[in-house]
Amino acid sequence: MEYQALYRAFRPQTFEDVVGQKHVTKTLRNAIIRNKESHAYLFSGPRGTGKTSIAKIFAKALNCRFGSEGEPCNECDICMSITEGSANDVIEIDAASNNGVDEIRNIREKVKYAPSEAMYKVYIIDEVHMLTTGAFNALLKTLEEPPGHAIFILATTEPHKIPATIISRCQRFDFKAIELNEIVERLEYVAQSESLEYESDAIEYIARTSEGGMRDALSIMDQVIAYSNDVITLDDAIMITGGIKSEELNDWLKLIDHRDSREAFIKYHQFIEEGKDPTRLIHELVYYIRDIILMKHDGEINEDVAFAHTEDKVLYEMIDVLNDAMVMMRFSVNTSVHLEVVIVKLIQVLNRNDQSVEPQAVDLSHIEQKLAELDKKLSNYSQAPNSQAQEPQKREETQSRSSKGFSLRQIEKVLDNANKEDLVKLKDDWPKVYQHVEEKGYHALRSLIKDSEPVAASDTHVLLKFKSDLHSDLINKDEKKRQELEAVIPSIIGKDVEVVGVPDSSWLQVRHDYIQEKKANKEKKSDEDGKKPSDVAKEIFGSDVVETRS
Repeated sequence: MEYQALYRAFRPQTFEDVVGQKHVTKTLRNAIIRNKESHAYLFSGPRGTGKTSIAKIFAKALNCRFGSEGEPCNECDICMSITEGSANDVIEIDAASNNGVDEIRNIREKVKYAPSEAMYKVYIIDEVHMLTTGAFNALLKTLEEPPGHAIFILATTEPHKIPATIISRCQRFDFKAIELNEIVERLEYVAQSESLEYESDAIEYIARTSEGGMRDALSIMDQVIAYSNDVITLDDAIMITGGIKSEELNDWLKLIDHRDSREAFIKYHQFIEEGKDPTRLIHELVYYIRDIILMKHDGEINEDVAFAHTEDKVLYEMIDVLNDAMVMMRFSVNTSVHLEVVIVKLIQVLNRNDQSVEPQAVDLSHIEQKLAELDKKLSNYSQAPNSQAQEPQKREETQSRSSKGFSLRQIEKVLDNANKEDLVKLKDDWPKVYQHVEEKGYHALRSLIKDSEPVAASDTHVLLKFKSDLHSDLINKDEKKRQELEAVIPSIIGKDVEVVGVPDSSWLQVRHDYIQEKKANKEKKSDEDGKKPSDVAKEIFGSDVVETRS
């Protein structure tokens, strides 16, 4: 016999077997027992929660000649044919691929004929929200005045897309996500039935990863079994799902707890290179912080875990940040960037909490002594020449400029030797650089330079503009990523270069300041050479990005 996937082999065949939808199964059983079946039902809820399975069980229970207490016998010809999918009177339709008016008109033509074997003709229309407006209108008339021998069961994951006129003609059942402990019990039952060895932590991890869907849980379990030779372990489950071990997660979050953004980014990009899924990672973060809150309230917190000494209100705010990011990631094509932003936001939340902490009592005499020393120093500065007094201001200015995440000195070094020819060639070859990075398997570097653009180039240096300030900061500070990129570029352009990053938000101002500075310093020399400052700028950046005003 061919192998069957676990979710098919262990699909429930009676209402009693269904996990987690008692409010649905009890209502349907009572309707059968009391002969109060409706002509149309709407099953709505998340994927993998039993909508189609219960629809088939209901079809069997309606037509079974030997059923009792609203349950099918699963032994008669009708029950077996419905289970096998060969019953002529139980018609399953996938609305995703049969969503036109013609398909619904075909149903209208055939529904008037009496069933050939069973007592009822049951139409199960899956993903009904995919029907076109015309198809819904065609179905509406049939639902309004159906023949007595026909029952419609509409299943959907998106009930808000179904017209209200359709919903009002159906009995609606909202399926809920299955609870964690119920999925765990079912997975343990399946493992024992298949004589499989398993770790309890692995079963719980699979159940949590499925997010309330039994089919997803059984599919993940199937993958883990195939990967681990019939032994279900936590490490294998984490590997299959793209998750992260609790020890690695704790080490990563410790970096965030210590406000070490640079190392936190490096660690995160290591996860991405290992094939970890950003969506899975952010779910792990939510569960981790939730567990920290629960452990703190139970008084069982371990001093070695991240955020062990963080206040509850801060943890709640961090969960809000993660939840907002999860919503954004659902509609994003670049989920990695959202998680990078989350790292920064979490550190900002922690920093705000540090600033709001009330200052501790201090020795006032010590402060008075410091103030006296400061007054003395200020009086000395007031008597010093202006040039000396301006020195700290210049130092402060330099410091603030370098705190932007890029070095103006490095950028000036690139621009001093930049020329238009090298820039044009590099711009033409830049898609090849990106493709080569992808072929090398540098996944983190690929996402890093995806939105980058060369804006200046020379024989020895390349200046890249990044849409994200974070990416610019990372290419300047992460030596490993920069060296990877500097190793790839020569294979495309044929010469070794050093890479410098600048954020898009600062590039125009940096370029303007550079041009003005060169204009002031070299105005006299430019006049002697017969060149205008605008001509010099065009040589560096190209005429397409330099605007000359009279």
